[in-house]
Amino acid sequence: MLTRSAFVAPLLLILAAPALAQTATTTAAPEPAAASKAPDACRLLPQADLEALFPGRPITAKGPTLSPISRGPQYAESCMYSVKLPSPTSKMDHARFASVTVIRWDGVAKGRETPTQAFASIKATREKVASDPRLTLKLESLSGIGDEAFQETNSSSVVVRARKDDLIYSVSVDLYSEQTPPNALALAKQAAARWQGGTGMVDASPKVAANSAVTVPADTRTSSVAPAEQWPDACTLLTPAEVKAAFPDMTVSEPRKLMGKITHESRENRVEALPNPIGCQFDAKRTVEKDGKRTVELNQIQVSVRNVAASEELSKRWFQSAIKVSEAKTPVSGLGDEAALDIMNRIHIRKGLTTVDVRVSGGERDQALHDQAKARVGELAKLVAGRLK
Repeated sequence: MLTRSAFVAPLLLILAAPALAQTATTTAAPEPAAASKAPDACRLLPQADLEALFPGRPITAKGPTLSPISRGPQYAESCMYSVKLPSPTSKMDHARFASVTVIRWDGVAKGRETPTQAFASIKATREKVASDPRLTLKLESLSGIGDEAFQETNSSSVVVRARKDDLIYSVSVDLYSEQTPPNALALAKQAAARWQGGTGMVDASPKVAANSAVTVPADTRTSSVAPAEQWPDACTLLTPAEVKAAFPDMTVSEPRKLMGKITHESRENRVEALPNPIGCQFDAKRTVEKDGKRTVELNQIQVSVRNVAASEELSKRWFQSAIKVSEAKTPVSGLGDEAALDIMNRIHIRKGLTTVDVRVSGGERDQALHDQAKARVGELAKLVAGRLK
């Protein structure tokens, strides 16, 4: 038993020795030379550059994309970022993207055409694409970015393709405002400064020049409403004398004016006060005796300018929406371009760009009074329609 143990111990030491030696060798092995000189897309375009060009805006790094294994030593081939920018047409922000992609690197492209030949081939291909008249693609040569570069501008982005020594890369920035082209150029220039052929990645100096603010594109939409000066004065569409003539047996009050505002829609909506009243209301009263009791009968006469649209198409659409909501199912002829009566004795009138309501309330629980109000609203509506432009 003792003899057997003496032989086992040396054998275990002999078997363990190669494993120990192998572990030590693996830990101390240096990186392959090719991998240490490989490009790193996220160092070519770091988030700090975007923070300088888009001050104060939220930026999200999407992370690197590795090159295919089939090319040899893997490296960060592309890197993308999302930037939240103000929408010019709403209060919402929307995402725009910035990215860099390594198109060619001699570390995995040796044995083929030279970097200069490869870049010339890429440019020739893009020029052929840009020559298609169906595409809105503009190409222009650039200087001061690496050894050679050109810029592509299309309807959605600005792309700078450049060569620095043995590295060919592209920087793409989604179109946003007039800042987009200079931003793309600045990023491409910084990327070139971070690469040196034969050495690999280096530190760029100086840093990218920061923008003081992000330019928000102008809102080019036209307002859906007409300018304030085109809105009529509701109290000139129907005079007190005309109301008194329509209600000769009643006492008619002085008109009460209702002022209004219009909103021009944009990222920051512009509200404009109208100089003239959009509503005018009269009270017509009388005291009658019914069943031995004195009762006050009241009619309210209202003229309301509902909207003045920027176009006739919008005016027609808004009129149809209004009569649908109020269930104005009775067409009325001879009033403007189109008119309809609802069950509340209100006549909706559209003439050109303007939509106006004329209403006589009263008699909602008395059929005779309701019919009388209906007849009177028709008379007043004709006067109002005649004054609409």
